[in-house]
Amino acid sequence: MNALALLTFSAINLGTAGYTLAQPPEGTVSKDPATSGSTDVGDQGKFAAATAPDAAKADDATELDASVGGFMSTGNAVATSATALIKFRLRRGEHQFRTEAAGNYGRAKLPEDGGGGTVEQTVGNVQGMVRYDWFFAKRWSLFLQTTGRSDTFQGLWARVNVDPGVSFYALTDPKQRLWFEAGYDFQYDYRTYEGRLDRDEDDPTIVNSIAPRTFVNHAARLFGGYVNNLNEYVTFDTGLEYLQSVIDPQIFRINWATALTANLNKRISLSTTFTLRYENKPLPDIQQLDTITSVLLGVRFI
Repeated sequence: MNALALLTFSAINLGTAGYTLAQPPEGTVSKDPATSGSTDVGDQGKFAAATAPDAAKADDATELDASVGGFMSTGNAVATSATALIKFRLRRGEHQFRTEAAGNYGRAKLPEDGGGGTVEQTVGNVQGMVRYDWFFAKRWSLFLQTTGRSDTFQGLWARVNVDPGVSFYALTDPKQRLWFEAGYDFQYDYRTYEGRLDRDEDDPTIVNSIAPRTFVNHAARLFGGYVNNLNEYVTFDTGLEYLQSVIDPQIFRINWATALTANLNKRISLSTTFTLRYENKPLPDIQQLDTITSVLLGVRFI
């Protein structure tokens, strides 16, 4: 959606602060943005994709990956951010277990009239995922995944998703994979007080309404992923997900993630990633669209 050594790397992020792509050729291990404070391991997206069977490690694999990143700016623009990600995958026969966790933190000086400014926290979230897959046939698997997220900047003390489903692999060529997933998504939100407030646009001190503290949604989930190993060093990876509420037909979400990864050697990789997340009915005063572009340097321990 893992004793560890830490690898510090530089990252470039463009877009709005706000979630994952495959690591070839073993499967869809996340390649998340590094310093926007929005490294995603939850909220579905590419993180929710099953790991495709691999010819070399189809029934026996143990993988552990970790990365740490940060960004600091001083002078006229003061900003610092840090992110950490850990991933683990265990495959034995037709059974597979995966878990991932990530945390993000950031502070920045906010501009004020008169040229001053105060340094305040601008990013802060923690995410985690646990997933089990059963490959009952060469091209088919059943999975059950649970993800959790805490992000007060999105008005969420906690968001929990439970996603059972089935995967079908249309292409399983060693150089390219195409697969589809369909299933059900249960979502439970526990919201912050500030995130629930709908403030008046002309006078922010006036509160027009207060949203409920909790929210439960049931949705249908569709996902499609494609991975192409352009050569032994470069891989292209993309995935698109759609979630449609079955309670309110006006509620839906779209997640899209894509990455171009260069393997420097067996343990070190360099990736350029782009992530898009759209939610058509977010909480009051929360933007519908988040996008993140980043460059990530990662390391594999096992």
